[in-house]
Amino acid sequence: MANILVTDGMADEGIETLKQAGHQVDVRKLNEEELLMEIGKYDGLVVRSATQVTPDVLEAGAPKLQVIGRAGVGVDNINLDAATQNGVIVMNAPLGNILSAAEHTIGMIFAVVRNIPQAHAKLAQGTWDKKSHIGVELHGKTLGIIGLGKIGKHVASVLQAAGMNVVAFDPFLSAEVAKELNIESVDLDHLFKEADIITVHTPLTEKTKNLINKERLAQMKKSTRIVNVARGGIVDEDALLEALNSGEIAAAALDVFGTEPLPADSPLIGCPNLIHTPHLGASTEEAQVKVSKDIAVQFNEYFDSGRILNSVNVQLKIDPAIDQYLEASEQLGAIIAQALDEPLEHLEVRARGELGKHDTSALSVAALKGYLSAISDDNVSFVNAHLIAKERGISMTHSSTTELKEWKAELMLKAITKNHEYIIGGTIINEQMRILRFNNYRLDLPVSGNLLVMEYTDRPGMVGKYGGILGEHQVNIARMEVSRVDGQGNALVILTLDDPINDDVFNELKNEINPQRIAALSL
Repeated sequence: MANILVTDGMADEGIETLKQAGHQVDVRKLNEEELLMEIGKYDGLVVRSATQVTPDVLEAGAPKLQVIGRAGVGVDNINLDAATQNGVIVMNAPLGNILSAAEHTIGMIFAVVRNIPQAHAKLAQGTWDKKSHIGVELHGKTLGIIGLGKIGKHVASVLQAAGMNVVAFDPFLSAEVAKELNIESVDLDHLFKEADIITVHTPLTEKTKNLINKERLAQMKKSTRIVNVARGGIVDEDALLEALNSGEIAAAALDVFGTEPLPADSPLIGCPNLIHTPHLGASTEEAQVKVSKDIAVQFNEYFDSGRILNSVNVQLKIDPAIDQYLEASEQLGAIIAQALDEPLEHLEVRARGELGKHDTSALSVAALKGYLSAISDDNVSFVNAHLIAKERGISMTHSSTTELKEWKAELMLKAITKNHEYIIGGTIINEQMRILRFNNYRLDLPVSGNLLVMEYTDRPGMVGKYGGILGEHQVNIARMEVSRVDGQGNALVILTLDDPINDDVFNELKNEINPQRIAALSL
């Protein structure tokens, strides 16, 4: 089981979920120096927004650290490039705080149109001031939503009920879906010109950084109000402050900032027509429990079976229907690595039969991971397998077909070196991977333990010869699979052994049998 470090706190329900799966969980608040010293002891790290996972932290965690979980959505505090380079999977929990973030957005919208925080502050000081805090109604106004994901859709639904018209910009929003939601799909220019309330629900990327800037603020009505409960940096804070002070727009409400915590001397603090909260979008009891349990379940899945859920740096869509073939593909890749006697140049992965009906791109990465892990000291994962392969000059392709006669499904790997091609194929029967094909030879061999593969010129007495050598060295043969190709005079034998053989036994077999190919495999 895994050793897991939690540095920014985690709901008890999430910690208990990890412990019930047998993991060791340490909840510790560490500064950067302490984290650098301790991270190398852990397989997994759970953070929220406070811990900064820098390249130095990721280097210090290698090669033991396998996965980082963000108990929430944003991963701005995790260096994704360095994580990928070090083979560390970064997961988030994107669904647990949807309602909380949407409700905070809605609350900010009501607060910003009715000046609720400012009025409260005045009255708390003993001043009864109605005249300075006249607001506007939402009914009949236009809400502009940038990013119509689950949070944006919930905001739209609630405010439609309040009588607002909704326009939205989302490059992935189809006209059909927009029509079903009674939302008008528009471009950004239209949204900025027409919306009375603008709310942002996008991640922070190079494309969305300073999306709302000086030029776009100039497009808005003087009565426009802006709300950002998404990510700091999407709104250019300097340009926003200038627009608020000059009356170019009416007001704004921010829950997130370019620098967090917001510095005490920030000019944003004290701006009379700006509401600000300290990143409270996901700060509800329910959301904290949900994201903690979600990330715990994802860790359990990963450490139990290697299944990767909600990764932000593994660009793989893993169809649940092919889950059982992921490990099988990795095993075949490891067999190929140990069977080759020259460097791999190209790896082809082909899915056939029932397996070919699904998206099998993940199987090719699993095969590559299995191959590279067997030949490299690098921490190879689904994250960096492509990068390591590229560095070694290995290319990869994958293909699928539903045509297959003998079996329901088959997974085949073809390894191409400078001088040869090697093929291995298999299927899963009763939840166990079985090798069905090795080059031109037909087999039916369960994949497990220690294997000895030999191809030799078939002649009487060969079985007794290698059986005798193994017997002399107290190596027991648990299973034996022999195959021939008619007309070639050669045989392929794969022996499943109780124990691995050492170099002396290997060399004696090589000298006595004189095989065209011999390989000792450990799975």
